Amino acid sequence: MGEPASDWWRTWFGPGYLALYDETLGARTPIEIDQLEALLRLRPPLRILDLPCGQGRHAIELARRGYDVTGVDLSPYLLGVAKARAEAAGVGVRWLEGDMRRPVGGGPFDLVLNLFTSLGYFLDEADDRRVVEAAAAALLPGGRFLLEVINGERVMGHFVEREWFTVGQVAVMERRSLDRSARRMIVERTVSSPAGDEVNVHAVRLYDAPELESVLRDCGFDRVDLYGDWDGGPVGPESLRVLAVGAIGKEKGGSELPPFSKVGR
Repeated sequence: MGEPASDWWRTWFGPGYLALYDETLGARTPIEIDQLEALLRLRPPLRILDLPCGQGRHAIELARRGYDVTGVDLSPYLLGVAKARAEAAGVGVRWLEGDMRRPVGGGPFDLVLNLFTSLGYFLDEADDRRVVEAAAAALLPGGRFLLEVINGERVMGHFVEREWFTVGQVAVMERRSLDRSARRMIVERTVSSPAGDEVNVHAVRLYDAPELESVLRDCGFDRVDLYGDWDGGPVGPESLRVLAVGAIGKEKGGSELPPFSKVGR
């Protein structure tokens, strides 16, 4: 299996990506925002940055609930979809085309979101840290950053070289290779639909909970809480995902940071 282009992510998030994931993800988005609000005890109006926002599914649902939302993404195609959908839904979201490794305009924000394993794409690991630094720089004092990724510990502990699955009516076959020392997985994906087969290659760096905590603290977050799912349960080796919630400094007014939610405990 060949190495993907170092900037594979510039072309990956286009019509093919949306055709594969859109219907499934759209159906579960309101539930995810319910869980997000419960976990972080959110109430509108708050200023929220969705970084990256993709086709805007989280940003639009948050705006529908009364939050002040900005969405940033590098894909002009997905931003165009997001703008059209926000207009159809009758909600206002500020959409910005930009690289999530660089400072973001329109802030500062109460909350920055990085969801659906949107970290770990870059060939240089230092670029992942730049994403976290950009999130930290965009926050108000006492603001929070929520980062959601697949649990690298579980992936490496149960590594599967070949897997078949379906997404809606589409069949998908993945061939994978794993560089354990670099914690980097390369995936060759074949998507089979009535229109034919499409083959592409991408890569993702895998993070476990301690590594995420270390990255957030190195990038200036004073407090990091880790969860194994949206219900607020602890992270374990078998957790499907890791949710890292970081906070910087003190709340406005100088009070100490409040405890994060312990939903389900």
